[in-house]
This record gives sequence, structure tokens and C-alpha cells, in this order.
Amino acid sequence: MLSLRHITKTYDEKIVLDDINLAVNPGEVIALIGENGAGKTTLLRILLGEVAPDEGTVHLHDEVVGYVPQEPERQGEAVNDSFINCEQWRIDYALSLVMLDDVNEKQVKQLSGGQKTRLALAQVLTLDPEPTVLLLDEPTNNIDSEGLEWLRVFITNFTGAILLVSHDRSFINDVATSVFELDKGSLKQYGGNYDFYKQQKEIEYQAKLEEFERSEQKRKQLERVLREKQDRARKGVRNQKMRDNDKAQFDWHQNNVQRSFSGQARAMQTRINQLEEVERPESIKHYAVKLTGGITHDRKLYEVTGLKKHLGSKEVLHDVSIVIRGAERWHIQGLNGSGKTTLLNILAGRLQRDSGEVKMADGLSIGYFSQDVQDLPDDIVARKTLEDTGAKSTDLYRQAMSMGLGERDLRKKVGELSRGQQAKLQFSQLLLANHDVLILDEPTNHL
Repeated sequence: MLSLRHITKTYDEKIVLDDINLAVNPGEVIALIGENGAGKTTLLRILLGEVAPDEGTVHLHDEVVGYVPQEPERQGEAVNDSFINCEQWRIDYALSLVMLDDVNEKQVKQLSGGQKTRLALAQVLTLDPEPTVLLLDEPTNNIDSEGLEWLRVFITNFTGAILLVSHDRSFINDVATSVFELDKGSLKQYGGNYDFYKQQKEIEYQAKLEEFERSEQKRKQLERVLREKQDRARKGVRNQKMRDNDKAQFDWHQNNVQRSFSGQARAMQTRINQLEEVERPESIKHYAVKLTGGITHDRKLYEVTGLKKHLGSKEVLHDVSIVIRGAERWHIQGLNGSGKTTLLNILAGRLQRDSGEVKMADGLSIGYFSQDVQDLPDDIVARKTLEDTGAKSTDLYRQAMSMGLGERDLRKKVGELSRGQQAKLQFSQLLLANHDVLILDEPTNHL
């Protein structure tokens, strides 16, 4: 069993993890979910010993932990060399398990995003002794349908424990035995899969909303009674007439009315103040994405004829011919390593073709979103990347907030943001720039 006890972690005076307790038992598949920047990857890194908690303890109980990160390491090495102290037969066997039989001689950087994820899984499978706990951080990123099916079967058949970070609801439904939500520093367990989690969240939301509405109704009722007493007291004083010119008696009566009202008002105000403050529950956030590029008609943007491209000795694009017009939406689908990213890079002008012709409309403005979210420099302040688009300050903040990025996030450097926050930042940058064409490579990764 692997466990966390009373873990607390703070970054820049913000409590990311607050008194976290978690136990991962054999046979469990725990899905760890939460908004981008909630601290999910930080929690995994604490489990691995890569980050020290401010408070609390980690207990491994002699478990062997295997970790698949969001971004693979050792990019410049040959695939075989990326395995540490491992016999060749074990490397070959692990690669065959993850359907990478033909990549031994390639450099890691030559692999597609999905192939890199599979390679990271293969590296975990060659650990000696074999891992008893797997920590998987966004393992479905870049994986094709064939790879997803293999991963489902692998997780289902794994006899140890798995802690899985993912935003893929369908995948969580298929493999998770329980869901843990990390929200505002707190960790809460929900038994069952993602559908069960959503049902419970809706029940919680409705209960909190009813509690809030009851509280508001009670507060408004007391405030209405208080106003009525105030009105009656004022009317009573105004309507009181002096008898027999007895000013002393008149003043005494007025003072008596005022004292009586003051006591009642204070008591009523005390009851109002003592009402427990109940906050309105937050509803589900929906991010607004508005595409405002300059071309929305039938103008021809791309005309590709006879396009060919080799990567090493492998021809990944053969005689590709397409025409793309304004306002069209294209979805490119294929297995890992089939050339999808290569095609997008050629269309974006980031990679040269071997042969063929690519005609683009004059003055075409292209926005490109990379699958690994590495186009933004880590050492630049997030807000600066949006200011560079030339957008007005009000538009800048409105767009960032619509994507779930707050002012605190924009003051951070890009490298200090989570991968999901970096993706949202890059989306905001693309949308503010008002490009004619958006080329998006695995845009839902990390989101």
C-alpha cells in the first residue's frame, strides 16, 4: 500500500495541497481529477519524492513505483538507449507489448506524441523488480484508438495499484474503481467511475443550492420584518399628537417609542447577523471560445498537390492532395506515427516538404497549436505572451478569464503554469491574434 498523510504544500503563498490524506491499495485504479493548476502533478511528484511537502509524510511500504509523466524525458537518445540497465530481450518484449516493434533504431525525438507515451509505458514495464504501483500522468494524451484499447486492457489486467491523472472522461469510466477530486487544495473521494462522480456532484450541488436559497429566504424575511418595524415606529412617532400642550408627556412618549423600537431593531439585527453565511455553490464552468479570424467565406486558402515527405527512410506522406477553403473545419485522423503532425507542420510552414506543391492564399495568417505546448518560452511572464498579440488590455484579460486563467496566473512565468494552464494560455494567444487559419495538433491534451 502507498499512502499520504496530512500532506500540505504551498507555492507563492497559495495553498495547493491542504492536509491531504490518500491510500492506494492493490487492485485499485484511482482516477485523480481536478481543474488545470489544481495540484494533481504536484501530488504525483510528492509521491515520487521529487517534491518535498511542507508538512506531512509519504509511506511507500516497500512498493515499487513506476511513473509515466506527461512529457517523456531523454528526447535526444535512441529508443534503445532510453532504457536504463536493461537487457535487449526485455526491451524488445516491452516494445512489442506497447506495439512499438519497429522503432528500436529511431531517436526518441523522431517519434510521434502517441509513440512517446507508449515508449514511457514500455520503460516502466522493464523495471526490475516489476512495479507494484503505477502513477500515470495523462497517459491518453496523443494515443490513437488502437493504443487506447491496449491501455484499457493493460490497466484492467494490472494486479497492482494505479493512480491515474486524466481529463479523458470516457477512459476514466472504463478503468477507474474510484475517483478522487482535487479542488481548492482539498481531496475528496467518490466511489465508482466518472459517471458516478458526476451524479454525486450534481446531488451535492443541488443540496448546496437549496441550503443557500433557504438561507437567503430567511435573511430576506428577517430584513423585511426589520423594515416594517422601522416604518411602524416612524409612523407612530409622526402620528402622536401633543395633548393639552403637555410637551413633557409628549417627549416622554416619543422617547419610549424610540427606546422600544431600538431594542427590537437591535434584536432583529442580531438575529440577521447570526445567520450562518452560506455561499452560492459554483456552477460548472464553460469556457467561451470565439473564433474571429478575417476569412469566413469560400475563398481557397490551401491547395496541396502531390505532397510527399520522408522522415528518415520512412515515407510518411505519399502523394497527398487537398483543397481547404475558408470557414471549413477539417479533422485529421490516423494511427500514431502515420504523419498527422508532419502534415500539419508542412501546412503551417514549420517543415519543408520533399516534393509536391503547397499553395497558400496571399497574406494568410496562420496560428499553430502544438501538441506538446512547447511554443511558449518558459522564462517569459504569461501576460507578456498575450500583450505581444497587440490586443487591448481589457480584451486580453477578458479572453484569459474566459479560458479560466486569473490575474494571479498571468503574473507567473509560463514555466510555472501547469500544462493545462499553458494550453489555455496558448489558446488565448491564438484567439487574440485573429488568425485566418488555426492549425490545432491534439488541442484537448491536458485540458
